[in-house]
Amino acid sequence: MTKLRCPECMSEQVTLQHWQTFMANTLEHYCHSMKTQDDDSPSRCLDCQWTGLHRDLNGYGEQA
Repeated sequence: MTKLRCPECMSEQVTLQHWQTFMANTLEHYCHSMKTQDDDSPSRCLDCQWTGLHRDLNGYGEQA
């Protein structure tokens, strides 16, 4: 499996965000607004602090 890497420093220490939405008054779950597999999921490198999107990471599209 190809590992995702930061496009700036080539670190494998990268994160993807998962967003959920809840109803303000009842705190009931409404939807998953963003999932980690989405190409526009926000991404960050923990080593150099680069920020971008999942699709910007080196190795995106090569994962099996």
